[in-house]
Amino acid sequence: MREYIFDLNYEYGVHPIRDIFIDHSDVTVTGLDVSITHEGGWRIERLSGPEDALDSVQTVFFGERCTDCTYPTPKCDTEHQCQVLEQEATARTIYRHVTEMSYCSSLGYLALQHLGKGLVFGTTMQGSSYEWRLLIPTDRDIEGFYETLHEELPDGISLSVRRAGDLKRWFDRQASERDAKLPYEQREALEIAWEMGYFDHPRTATMEEIATKQGLATTTLRYRLRRAQAWATKIALGTQHPIY
Repeated sequence: MREYIFDLNYEYGVHPIRDIFIDHSDVTVTGLDVSITHEGGWRIERLSGPEDALDSVQTVFFGERCTDCTYPTPKCDTEHQCQVLEQEATARTIYRHVTEMSYCSSLGYLALQHLGKGLVFGTTMQGSSYEWRLLIPTDRDIEGFYETLHEELPDGISLSVRRAGDLKRWFDRQASERDAKLPYEQREALEIAWEMGYFDHPRTATMEEIATKQGLATTTLRYRLRRAQAWATKIALGTQHPIY
């Protein structure tokens, strides 16, 4: 088996579903378990982000449009059902069941059509990016699949291969996606502190400046940063691996 990471990137206005993700780029959707067959499939997905943005993105899953099509096409006849399994202020877990399907332009379905059975899937959606991670048996025609997929893409959608090689901690990463969820507000605090130079040497931003930018009390920011740094330390020491 070899691991491949395909990244689809969308310009605004090309795909109405992707436009919603672009409008709410602080929301991340991670596929925890993904199963695709020729007739349907199911997946469990974890959504994390600000509460108001999550409400908007969640409507995508309960709408009539297929959320997985690489590009909009009338040939897609997917029918699906969704259920919210867990709901928190800044996170949701959604079960999605494709009950009927004879064609879909999703990368996963097209991979199944071109490469055959025995594939393993993982997905991440954020902003303009829809990333598919695949484990593929070594005897399959990857170049032919890539060329076919690339030829079918309309203008405004780009495809890149971010990884092609032997497995690299796939199962550790899959386990971490189930067990090591960094809450959105802690991730946001960590990202903004990094962007503002809090971790630079010498520092170019103070805790108070970062708290002001986020509209938080300094004590609240300090707590969130400590929790996020503890999570990051576990990753650095090899006890967990990141999921975003």
